[in-house]
Order: sequence, then structure tokens, then C-alpha cells
Amino acid sequence: MSAAATKGALATAFVLAATVSAATPQAAPAQTRFAADAFLDPVARQLYTAAFDGWTALDESVVRYTARIDQRIAAAIRAPLRDRVLYHSETAVRTFWERDYDAVVQVLGSRSEYPGRTIAMREGDLDWLEDLPFDGPFEPGNDRLFLGMDDEAFSTDAEDNEFALIHPLASGADTIYHFQSGDTITLSFPDGRRLEAIQLDVLPREAAPQRISGILWIEPETGALVRAAYRMSREFDAVRDIPELQEEEDAGTFRFVPGLFKPWTFDLNVVSVDYALWDFKAWLPRSMRIEGEARAGIIRFPVSMDMAYQVEAVVLEGDVEVDEQGDPVIPSDEAGPGAVTTAPDGIREVHFATRAEAMAFIAALLSEDDRIAYELMDESETPAADRESLLIVPEDRSLVAESPHLPPPVWDGAPGFTDPEELAEYIGDLADLPAPPIQMVPWTFNWGWARQDLIRYNRVEGPALGGRFDWDLGDRYTLESAGFFGFADLRPKVRLDLERSTVLRRLTLGAYHELQPVDPRAGNLGFGNSVDALLFGRDNGEYYRATGADFTWRPPEGTRDSFLFRAYAERHEAVENNIDFALFRVFDGDWSFRPNLAADHADEAGAEVRISPWWGHDPLKVQFGLEFHGRGATWRSVGGGEHGDGDGARSDYVQASATARAIIPVRGEGWDGWRLGLEAAGGNTWGGAPVQRSWFLGTASTLRGYPASVVSGPSFLRGRVEVSRIFHGVGWSFFTDTGWAGEASDFTTGDLLYGIGIGGSILEGLLRFDLSQGLKGPYKDFRVELYLDAIL
Repeated sequence: MSAAATKGALATAFVLAATVSAATPQAAPAQTRFAADAFLDPVARQLYTAAFDGWTALDESVVRYTARIDQRIAAAIRAPLRDRVLYHSETAVRTFWERDYDAVVQVLGSRSEYPGRTIAMREGDLDWLEDLPFDGPFEPGNDRLFLGMDDEAFSTDAEDNEFALIHPLASGADTIYHFQSGDTITLSFPDGRRLEAIQLDVLPREAAPQRISGILWIEPETGALVRAAYRMSREFDAVRDIPELQEEEDAGTFRFVPGLFKPWTFDLNVVSVDYALWDFKAWLPRSMRIEGEARAGIIRFPVSMDMAYQVEAVVLEGDVEVDEQGDPVIPSDEAGPGAVTTAPDGIREVHFATRAEAMAFIAALLSEDDRIAYELMDESETPAADRESLLIVPEDRSLVAESPHLPPPVWDGAPGFTDPEELAEYIGDLADLPAPPIQMVPWTFNWGWARQDLIRYNRVEGPALGGRFDWDLGDRYTLESAGFFGFADLRPKVRLDLERSTVLRRLTLGAYHELQPVDPRAGNLGFGNSVDALLFGRDNGEYYRATGADFTWRPPEGTRDSFLFRAYAERHEAVENNIDFALFRVFDGDWSFRPNLAADHADEAGAEVRISPWWGHDPLKVQFGLEFHGRGATWRSVGGGEHGDGDGARSDYVQASATARAIIPVRGEGWDGWRLGLEAAGGNTWGGAPVQRSWFLGTASTLRGYPASVVSGPSFLRGRVEVSRIFHGVGWSFFTDTGWAGEASDFTTGDLLYGIGIGGSILEGLLRFDLSQGLKGPYKDFRVELYLDAIL
């Protein structure tokens, strides 16, 4: 039997044998008057009315369809260096859907990767398909802004919207949203025909996590939804948006949860849905892309999902002959079990007495067509339990993981899925939408333990307590102010930022008087260095005081910080140690913190650029990253210094550095194997720069086995090599580091410092523990270090 004949037989055979649930036709939307202020122009009213009236009418014309569906998902932990993929899955199915019956889903392939999965399968705690991520096929007549996902994702009741997104075509949605018409797009087909769709902007009357902000492209004659792109109009904050949690917060239930892990938020960054016109009669799914990010304080979890539909056959209402009762006409007076008939739509129909007989017949046809033995998955098995679809799966379950039908992971481009350029266009369109007003309290205030960045300890300030005030001004503008007071230096510090954040970029204008480290990316004012300084007396930062203003341009919230542009004008002042206390040094009367850098007193104006792309996510393949940093500035001394002559003479300088990193799988696969990690970096300064703009090497981030700032200068070279054994999220490694800093003209290979060590890590270096020993020079040291975001 040919593949086409097989699919035709299947499309009816499974339906006539499935358990039939009584179908209750949905009533057409009543012609009620919409809110008088819902539409911002007459075309918007016409478009919305057509879409509202035809929301289910066009979809109900589809009697049955067969489609190949590919789905892929990935979830990661986001860190400055790179995203660590914790979970990814790829699924390929063929679905046979018919109105009023349970869909039959043929599982062609399914593959998942996450720590511990292969162990669970080896020990018999997990089956090949037990974690099948596919929910079900798209149901015509149901919601059209999600494909085959949980029906509760969108609420069609505008009053019942505590957690679900409020559907823009639901009854009462005209009181929740405003609607405005936009541009017209023209869709061209291979036979030369064209079709127009008009943009309808969905604008929430006020920002709320349950309300979307997006664009619908609607075919004006039928009201059919052709394309959609949308996002949440406001980030979901669990404590702010769930009344029960707000009560718990007010009662102090979460007071012992470190600010390091707050707030708890989720943002749906973008959802795009595309449809294709089948035979110029019905719009059926083509693709869907979802990108979002969950957050618990400093821990961020980006999630991506892709779906692609390849429709293979469709039967419409007009293709089926019905009797007076509306039932399909079967051209035989008796069509009992075993009878084979041909329906008016040309589909071969085989009739069975029981579902079991029908499923066995379907499995046999699929086995003959694909040359793989299939069977109906019993409802007692976990993947089939509580699932509305019937699953037809290979008898040898292991075949699904090696299926040639599987799509590539979500980070690789593939035909049929949303094209990255198309997605970028949708995001650009969303960025052009006006920001919705905010009706609830638009400001928040936190201090001390409430956030991870409002308590710190270092040798300049001692213990320092901070507060932060954020005020949402509307129209995507936010006013942010933060202040610190150090109990050792007795000096207040403050920063004021005005930020405009869109789905394309974040632009910030700031003014500040604050303590700054020479390397802002090293985290010297963060939680880790503060603990290290307070407990062990190891403050790895070099500090100076900066007063000035700056402008920054960064990627949008919810994406990796892959670039930064900053222009600034500021005054630098030297600061000194003001405390000599560490808990484990309290009985050591001869101990004190190492001296802080004697920074040049200077006025400086300049700009800096940082670009840090990363390629590769698959642990089975090579991953590679680059980081480029450049700075150009002019400065003058204001009171003497190493490079200033004390009379305010101006000096110009340019700096540039580059870092290359690579992770190379050596043996094994997935989360179990050997990795080779390589890192090389170098930088130079042209012209005379203030001493605080030198390059500093030492400690875990640059040169292990040596204390902070063991060497410094206008130029540097460094490198490291690691061999790591990874086992399901936990690893250990051997490593060696080497480095040099100074005047480029004085460099010789004999000046290189180097060290060796062993380390342990969780989640490929997200949390890293090292024991290192320097091997050369008077400052070589044995060091124990715990830090975040290592290469392995």
C-alpha cells in the first residue's frame, strides 16, 4: 500500500473505532455592541468584528487533517560567560486529527537530554518515552494563539484571568484592550495568486502579566488569523501578582530567603504564530516560536520552543456528503465490522467492532509503510496516561531516540521552523507598539537583605548597607536610584539611572558618585567577593572613587549580555583601606588587608565597547566564544599621579583586548564524557593611561595560584588549559594557567608566571571550586577558591 493510501485509510479508520464523545457545537458569538472606545480607527473595528465573528466559524469547516509535526525545546541557565543548556528535547510525530474524536499520534522520534536521564534509564526508572514532551495537535475551532498546548494558557473569559493570558478575541476583551489597524502585507503563492492581510495592533488598556501586547494579521474578507506576534505586557512577579504570596511576604514568611534568590519572575519575551492557507480554503498551522525567561534572583532560566507543521491531507466540510441528520453518508446499506467502503470524499473506510481492532489495523498499516513495528501504547503506561490523544509507538521504544525524522536542536536553523530573520522582524514590530499605562503602584523599594546586591563588604567601605528605589514612569521608562553607606569609610555613595527598555535594547543615562572596581566584570563588589573578604580576608578588588555621568546601550532584558557600549565623563579619586577585619583572621594580630591601588586623581572622558559572542550549545559539539573590549579616552591629572604632571596636561590613550575560549568534547557523549577547555587572552594600551586603567592578573578569573593583582601593567598575555571529566552535571578537572603583565617592550617568556591545580564543578563550571598552586615567583601561593561561571 502506498504512503498516500495508508494515510487516507488511517484518517478514517481510527476515527470510526475511537470512543465518541458527544460533540456540543459552540454557539456563534452574539452580535453585541463592543465598547465604544475599543477601536482607535474604523478599519480596526471592521477587522476585529470579522475576526471575532469568524473566530471558530472558519476553523469548524475542517473535518479532519493529517500533519507531520516537529517540536523542539531547550532550557538553560544564563550566565555572563555563556548559557548552560540544562534540558533540550526534539520530537517528531504524525497526527491524525478528526473533529469530535480523540486524535491519533504516531510517534516518529523523541530525544531528550538532561543530567541524570541516562542513569535513570539504565536503572529502569525511566522509559524511552516516559518524558515525551508533545502535548497534542492543533485543534481547529480552539484557540489560535497557541498550537496544541494547554487550553488553559489563554483565558476566553475576561473575568477569569488570574493566571491565564486574556485572549484578545474573547467575549469582553474589548474592555481589556484597545485595537488599532496598521500596515497591509501581501502573501504571494507559487501559482501567482496573492492574498492581503491587515495588521491589527492589540494594545492593553493597562499593563498586566495576564494581558498581551501584540499584533494580529487578519485576512479582512473572512476574518481568519494569518499571523500573530505578541508578548506579555508586563513581567510576572510571583510575590507582586499572586495575592496569597503578597500576604505571605507582608507577614514576613520570606524574610529568611536570601536576596540572592529574589525576586521570582517570568517574562514571555516573544511568541510568533504563522499559518498557511490550505488549498485556498482553510488556514492551518505552519510554525510557532516561543521565547521566555524565568528568574529567581541572580539565577535566570531562558526557555525556547519551536514547532513546525507540515500538513499532508485535509478534508473540509464541503468535501463530505451528509444526510438530513448531518451524519456522513456511507454508500452501503450495511457497513458492519470488517466492511470496506469508499466515502464520497474518496477516503477508504474500514469499519471495526472495537477500538482495539482498529488500533491494531492502524499499527499494522504504519508498520508496513515505515518498515518499523508499531503498536498502540497502553493507557497504563505513563506517556499515555491522562492524555487525550492515542499514541502509536514503535514496539522497540529505543528506535525513537535514533529516528531520522528528528529535527535538529532548537539553536540550529532548520526548514519549516520560524526563520530567525522573520522572528527579528516580529520583534521589531513589537518594539514599535506604544507602551501600555501602569495603573498599580509603579514603584518598589528594597534595602539590605531584600536583594543580593544591597549588602557588601570590602577593605575600603567595610560593611556597607544599600537601598534601591525603582519607579516605573510608563512608556518603557524606569527611574532607578541606589545608594550605599560604608561603615568604615563613612561616605555615602549614590547612583541615579533613567532607563528606556524595549524588546530591542536598553538605553540608560546615569549620574553617580560611587566606589568602582578597576574591572567591573570581576564582581568585586558582589556577594562572592564580599564573603571571601569577610571570612578569609581576601579582597580581590582594586578600587577608586568615580563621580560623573554615563550613557550605556545594552541588549534587551531577557537576552544574553553579548554587547555593551558606554560613553562617560567622570572624575577619579584614590581611596584607601579603612578596615582590617576578617572572621578567620580575628586572632592574627599581624594580619591586615593588602593595600589598595593608589589610583591617579584624574578627569577622564571616553567610550568603551565590549562584544562577547558565543557559538554552540550542544555538549556533543565544539563550543567557541570570543570577547573583544576596546576603550578610547582623554584624561588630565587633577593633583598629580604616576602619569600626570600635576598641571592639568591632557593625555590620550587607546586600549584593546581579546579573549578566545573553546570547549572541545574528547570522549563520551551528552552529560557523560571528557572535555578540553582552552582560553587565551591578550591586551595592550597605546598612550599614557591612568594607573587604574592597567591590566591586573591574579586569582581565579585570570591567573590561579597567585593573589589578586600579582602583576599589572599596560599590556598582558595569559592562557589556561583544562581537562575535565563531566558526569551528569558534576565534574572534576586538572588545569594549568600562565600569565604576564607589564610593558610590552620588556616582555620575555621567562617573565611568565604559571600554576597548576585541580577543581570541581557543577553544571559545567556554573559553580566552581579550585585548589591551585603557583609555581614561580615570590608571590606563588596555594589557594582555595569558590566562584561562579568558569569555562568548565
